[in-house]
Amino acid sequence: MADVRGAHLVGSAPVSEPNELFALVRDHLAGHVRRVPDGEVGERDTWIGWQFPKLGLCPQLEIRSVKSAYLEREIAQYETTEGAGRLELADLGYADAALGSWELFAAAQQAGTLPGSARFMVGLPSPLSVVTIYVAPSSRPAVLEAWTEAMEDQLARILAGIPNDRLAIQWEVCIEFGILEGLWTYLDTDRSGADARHGIGEHIVHLGNLVPDEVEMGYHLCYGDAGHQHFVEPSDTGHLAWAAQALLAGMQRRINWIHLPVPKQRDDLVYFEALGQVEIPEETELYLGLVHETGGTQGTRRRIEAASQVISRFGLATECGFGRRPLSQIPALLDQHAALSEPWRL
Repeated sequence: MADVRGAHLVGSAPVSEPNELFALVRDHLAGHVRRVPDGEVGERDTWIGWQFPKLGLCPQLEIRSVKSAYLEREIAQYETTEGAGRLELADLGYADAALGSWELFAAAQQAGTLPGSARFMVGLPSPLSVVTIYVAPSSRPAVLEAWTEAMEDQLARILAGIPNDRLAIQWEVCIEFGILEGLWTYLDTDRSGADARHGIGEHIVHLGNLVPDEVEMGYHLCYGDAGHQHFVEPSDTGHLAWAAQALLAGMQRRINWIHLPVPKQRDDLVYFEALGQVEIPEETELYLGLVHETGGTQGTRRRIEAASQVISRFGLATECGFGRRPLSQIPALLDQHAALSEPWRL
């Protein structure tokens, strides 16, 4: 059996304010987590959904209706106006949210609700995810350039406002896997699948290298969680293993953790085999989304046993955040993490 140690909270939680999540961590995950998010409360509770209206504040973008092959219906996307020039994006809001929650996190540590060794984790979406979903293909390169620059400004404000030795940044990479699975195309091209790997790899590596060494940094790799469904069920961890390897090979700094999903029905060796080809350095924690409400503790044990045939050490997580679940389910899910993993050694 693998060394199963530690737990990871992906980000969102169905709480009304961060202190509710901090108390849940204290009561259910003491000693198991090294980083604690704020629950992505308020308008952030649908991951990138709150960025759609912010894009609409840019005077050089206009909405058009397009047919989505994936959703099989008309959707609204933005495109640049004729002769748009430099895009004037509204403030993305991530820095303000992080700086406000940091004050609550620091107070919770001072009060003893959270251990002093825990870091405050800020989750940030990859710009490519936002642009692929909300922007028409012909306008994606221009908007990606502007939105990436805007996110870099948000990151700079976060780094300036939170002590770097108490901060962790998580890059959330999701829609990229839809491109790799052929649901969407890369920017304004017709490339998807393996043909899109080079561009995706460069993008996600660039994001990690923006974070200074004193700040912990990791990646949440995701296949979506709309209605507790993936946008496509991965046949195995092939694309996830490729992304992990690309990050580890391309990074100029340490990757503190990588998190990836495991579908609830996958307790077979085939799903995990590709991960066996990735050499995870000792300094990088690997978290697998093995914890599900479906099947309870016994289902999670089966998934742990399957993963253990390929991977010698990993920690536990759910596939994605808790934000789209009722609050009543959260304590039992957290208890699963603690019951089936060892705490971190002090």
